Amino acid sequence: MEQLKNNRWVVLLVGVILIFVCAGTVWAVNGVRPSYAEAAEVTSAGMGACELTDVVIENALHPEFKARTAAWTQHEGQKVGSSANKQQSDHKSAAQEKSVSGQKTASEQKSVSKQKSENPTTAASKTTQKETTSNVSNQKKSTQEKATSTPVSAQKSASAAQVDSKKESAAKAQTAAAKESAKSLTPPTQLFFTRTALLSQDQASQATWTYDLSNEDLLLLERIVMAEAEGEPYAGKVAVANVVLNRLRSANFPDTVRKVIYQRYQFSPVQNGRFDRVAPSEDSVKAVAEALNGRKEVPDDTYYFVSISLATDMTIPNTRTPVKKIGHHTFFK
Repeated sequence: MEQLKNNRWVVLLVGVILIFVCAGTVWAVNGVRPSYAEAAEVTSAGMGACELTDVVIENALHPEFKARTAAWTQHEGQKVGSSANKQQSDHKSAAQEKSVSGQKTASEQKSVSKQKSENPTTAASKTTQKETTSNVSNQKKSTQEKATSTPVSAQKSASAAQVDSKKESAAKAQTAAAKESAKSLTPPTQLFFTRTALLSQDQASQATWTYDLSNEDLLLLERIVMAEAEGEPYAGKVAVANVVLNRLRSANFPDTVRKVIYQRYQFSPVQNGRFDRVAPSEDSVKAVAEALNGRKEVPDDTYYFVSISLATDMTIPNTRTPVKKIGHHTFFK
């Protein structure tokens, strides 16, 4: 404390510095600078730094603050006035719209009442005109429907007749095919030959000699076809039966089915015993029946067939003329 009492001028100097620092800050922000006389008066009065700052701010900024406050209040007053004017104008426009709509509704009601008050004779005339027009249109539609229905019905009847005729022709064709298949699947009991060909049952009148076919002959034919052509195509089975029948017809071979099949060194299944072990399959039975009824997969002068890939004796391929190859068999004449 004694040191402070002895150094009062230092404290005073520090206070003056602080005053000027605070005042400079205020001047920089607000652009207001108090006179040196005011600062000196305040300093001589012995005020502290904060009290001096408040005085300076009050003396310096008060007029400007008042001016800003007045401007703000004036601006707000203008806003309030403009909003009141807008409200008044809105009320006026709404009133005008209501009046206009009222006028429109009144005019519409008047027009509706006028329409209702039209002469009933005119309404009746309008209804009669509508009825006449509707009657005319109905008559036109009925005539058009009649005109269109007649050709359509004619077309339908013609198409139905065509369909019926097609069905009848198809049924006839199916019955004919069924009859032919039944004939071909039924083996004959008598064979008809000429000197050079096997004839069908329909060509019996052209035959020069005949052969009576027994059940044993039929079974032998079915078994030789099964033994020789079990894995061959159906046409190959028919061709094997054709070869046996061609030999039966030819004068160079035996004259019975049994002798032709059992002729020495002619059919390998007969030699190795396979012929006696096999049972005829359905395809073999059918192929023999068709061959007996005249189906020919090879010509009438075909007497040999060989599986060249399995043959050990190549005499026939080297000495005979090949005719056709079916499956693994090559047929020769």
